[in-house]
Amino acid sequence: MQTLVAQLQAAAATAPQARIHDGTLAIGYAELHARSLRVAGGLARRGVREGDRVALWLPNGLAYLDLVHACHHLGAIAVAINTRFRTAEAQSILQRTGARALAIAPGFKSIPFHDMLAQMDRAALAELRLVVSDGEAASGLLPGVAATAHDELLAAEPLLSRADPELPVAIFATSGTTSAPKFALHRQGHIARHGARIAAAFGFDAGDAHLLQAVPFCGIWGFSQWMGTAAGAASASLVPFFEAGAAGRLIRERGITHLSGPDDLIQRLFDAFPEERPFPTLREALISTFNPTLSGFTTEIDRRGLRMVNGYGMSEIFSFFSRRRADDPPELRQRPGGVPLDPQAQLRVRATAGDELLGLGEVGRLEVKVDTLFSGYFGDPAATAAAFTEDGFFRTGDLAALGPGGSFDLVGRDGDFLRLGGFLVNPAEIEDMLKRLAGGAETVVVEAATARGNKPVAFLRPGAAPLPDETALRSALQGRIADFKVPVRIVTVAQFPVAMGPNGEKIQRHRLRAIATRLLEESRPTPPETKRVAE
Repeated sequence: MQTLVAQLQAAAATAPQARIHDGTLAIGYAELHARSLRVAGGLARRGVREGDRVALWLPNGLAYLDLVHACHHLGAIAVAINTRFRTAEAQSILQRTGARALAIAPGFKSIPFHDMLAQMDRAALAELRLVVSDGEAASGLLPGVAATAHDELLAAEPLLSRADPELPVAIFATSGTTSAPKFALHRQGHIARHGARIAAAFGFDAGDAHLLQAVPFCGIWGFSQWMGTAAGAASASLVPFFEAGAAGRLIRERGITHLSGPDDLIQRLFDAFPEERPFPTLREALISTFNPTLSGFTTEIDRRGLRMVNGYGMSEIFSFFSRRRADDPPELRQRPGGVPLDPQAQLRVRATAGDELLGLGEVGRLEVKVDTLFSGYFGDPAATAAAFTEDGFFRTGDLAALGPGGSFDLVGRDGDFLRLGGFLVNPAEIEDMLKRLAGGAETVVVEAATARGNKPVAFLRPGAAPLPDETALRSALQGRIADFKVPVRIVTVAQFPVAMGPNGEKIQRHRLRAIATRLLEESRPTPPETKRVAE
């Protein structure tokens, strides 16, 4: 198997013209490779060894790439932390992965990284020995923890790379089947192999390919896109967060050819540029359907010059696992599923009740076998064993139907996951936190579709303890969990809607979703012309 380091070296040799842009700085692959060797040397001299976990709580940028590729040289394991996560979420990841080093970006969007670290339980950070700042070193922040700056690592003597395709080098949190997400562990060779397939399948290996890296590296989607970009030796423009006007100007100025993102991100981009064909250099975008109010927009964006295709992926099998064909009709290209990038990948669908394997068109639980599967859940051998069948297929937990020509249609998640802020979120993460703050009240969190994406809405059934008011509960959640997880409404109910099933009563989340959608519609400001009619 090839290593990611070998792919960087190949990109430097075959595409010296390619540039990676971070703000006003632009470098080639040769310089990225050299930077990552120096950062690896700096980490090694500060005690980071093979197998150590290095947590990256950073936005998109060269600092992230320097550190993640440094891990590939060292055989250390990069642990992704979303910059939108707050104290409780980040502490849980640091504790459960036993992170030895942590990188932060104190100047990014005024996020109080230092304050959040200071608030964390020191016992939870027992393994932490080094904090790296993209900016000035945070000396004295945590007792017994060394501090350094990213620039100091860049000034170190380079390491002789120890890249090994068999070593695990990346951890990504799953959307979870419990309140605590699991950690999918990936080997370097598997990542490199999948990156090469992405580059070939999406045209990232074209000589003039230029990617807009708008989806964050901290998620499996953004990470997979970058690995496909590097494998294809394409140029890339890194943006720390998405703003439609700025992104559109970059596309025009730099002749960007590819991007990916949730459907509402693409819609916001085109809404900001009303011309008939605003981005003539764009060729294709991989999308994910997060906003159900945009059910028909693929045809419109097609007409305006951008072909969009949906696909499928998850933390255990990477994003870009599959894609819709370019010549599929727009309504099919908008649906998740498609054909695996690896023609040797095996798919099958098993009945939800019983063990029967199903035929074409029948809906059941999707199972996958491919040579780039994750190597297991970090620190959880029981969950790893349960995730695989005896003959080596991975149980995705998703509902799908097999289609013609090796394709499949994703029907839904086998569970009540929320699609919020461009991420899959287990509602139990929010429910458990809210239940503690609300004195043990029974809690259910659902999503409601709005024109600006899905929003979480919580329903509480009070217990014996007094219930804080809605404003106090929302304030208490802020700073503890990511902003996109904080419910926009917290509603008290006497009873939850339930239905009787074979295993007893089950809360009808679909009815709560309908109530939540209606509540948000009723609270939406009425347009002036509508007000005049009502008056």
